[in-house]
Amino acid sequence: MSQILGTRVRQIREGRRWSLRETADRTGVSKSMLSKIERDAVSPTATLLGRLAEGLGISISQLIGGEEPCGDVMFMPAREQPVFRVPTTGFERRSLSPVAHGNGSVDFVANILPPLQSSGTFPPHHDAVEETLVVAVGRLRLHLGAAQYDIDTNDAIYYRAHLSHRFDNPSESETALFYIMVNNAAVADTS
Repeated sequence: MSQILGTRVRQIREGRRWSLRETADRTGVSKSMLSKIERDAVSPTATLLGRLAEGLGISISQLIGGEEPCGDVMFMPAREQPVFRVPTTGFERRSLSPVAHGNGSVDFVANILPPLQSSGTFPPHHDAVEETLVVAVGRLRLHLGAAQYDIDTNDAIYYRAHLSHRFDNPSESETALFYIMVNNAAVADTS
């Protein structure tokens, strides 16, 4: 996935005619790290991925998966779903909904957290972003700003994602969770 990500970051940056410096200023990711990501010299953490997407004004799914046309039905076999993995922790983020509409209004995501691992901290989204999360397997400790929530299998939580957030697996077993992220600003733009 890192080769696709590096190419995608460079395409977006060049398509907007942004220099590495301007992109660094907008994303909070250093110019040298951006260069390494674009050259596929490093695999970014989930935290860096979140900063890149937020600074570019797109969802993580749009960043890792691009935007492909879809019709009335789009079958997404597992092997074709955009996946981002952090090699050091085993954290996996899988995009389950098409991002073809370009507005990023609704994003359906699956995360896998190995035992005793963390996603890393995602930066705050803008005020119009809301997430509803359900733990499918295992246990999750969700950090929203300074607050912490312990969530068990089949528990769900809704939150506005304008706070930094992190997913931790406090258990000795794998945790799988699903969430739907809704960008209400994008929904309003299409009305």
